[in-house]
Amino acid sequence: MQHNSYEAPNAVLRITEKISKMCVIVSGFILLFAVGLIGVEVVLRKAFSISIGGADELSSYALAICISWSLGYALIHKGHIRIDLLYSKLSDKLKSALDVLSLLSMLAFVAPLTYFAYEVFHVSFLRNSTANTPLQTPMWIPQGIWFSGFLAFLVTILIVLVSSLILIFKKDYQGARNIAGASSVEEEIEEETGIRIK
Repeated sequence: MQHNSYEAPNAVLRITEKISKMCVIVSGFILLFAVGLIGVEVVLRKAFSISIGGADELSSYALAICISWSLGYALIHKGHIRIDLLYSKLSDKLKSALDVLSLLSMLAFVAPLTYFAYEVFHVSFLRNSTANTPLQTPMWIPQGIWFSGFLAFLVTILIVLVSSLILIFKKDYQGARNIAGASSVEEEIEEETGIRIK
């Protein structure tokens, strides 16, 4: 399954995929900005022994935010690592059961992670905490954006899980696997090369 030809099976998942794609594109531009800022900082320090200040701080915020806001896209497009040593040899029904277990395990990890990310943001907001740096950045701003990325990821997991379960209840195991299953070796080759393997 190629990323550029991805088609979600229902309207909610299609909207989620479009939003996640937009978030990844924005994250890419943020990373480019951070890289450019660091590049300028390095050149100024090397050539003129001056610093614009805050480049390392802003780039660390950018990295954290981009990671949290890219997780949903990686889930929808099967970018997360799955160990499929035995998976490919199982029936579609068993594959679907393992896919659901995988999503539930991810949910069990991401839900408390999102909660504690909120706690970090909430405490910083209540205390009006600022970074111990020359920029004195109000910490609730980057932390709030970072937390909202995890929240969006949590919602994406739930949408993928529910969409997969609906198809499983309809006994459409192949459809459920297309949503939540691990990519086969053939699918990964097709994705990378654009050559369809029969």
